[in-house]
Amino acid sequence: MSKSQEKKQEILALALRTLLKHEAVEKITVDQICREAKVHRSTFYRYFQDKYDLLQYAFGTLMLSKLDEEDIVDSMISMIIKDKEIFRNVSINNSNNLLYWMMLDMLTERILEASLNDRLHNIKWIEETVLTSTDKKLAANMIAGACLTLFFKWVESNFQMSPEELSDFIHHLH
Repeated sequence: MSKSQEKKQEILALALRTLLKHEAVEKITVDQICREAKVHRSTFYRYFQDKYDLLQYAFGTLMLSKLDEEDIVDSMISMIIKDKEIFRNVSINNSNNLLYWMMLDMLTERILEASLNDRLHNIKWIEETVLTSTDKKLAANMIAGACLTLFFKWVESNFQMSPEELSDFIHHLH
């Protein structure tokens, strides 16, 4: 893919990110995304099948790819705190569970990679659970699901627990 094509995809992802600060993903239209990105609809469809395809790309490139594998939990908490409205609009203000499943797959891969590459020292129980499991991917999937559920519940509670309390809670589970 050329730099120009990558730039167009990034512009569309940033436009979606901007819109998600104010509206649930279900309510955002491709037309709104194109207006915000200042591109034609044909440009959108050249790169993405629909807004959910763009959402997956945006989360993968703008957010989850930036997670620190040595500190997945705290970097995820920081990302949520930084973009509270976005996470509210893709979790509790969204009746489509697609995002949850996309995030689950992405987070599972990150946890699995970090465990297999010996980069999860700060959360020993996660690393040990994955590495000692007979099905490492399934173990990573279970942990990712538990963490995502906890993160979504945290957003739903309007961040009643401080980021530090949430981090300590996860770090000391086992």
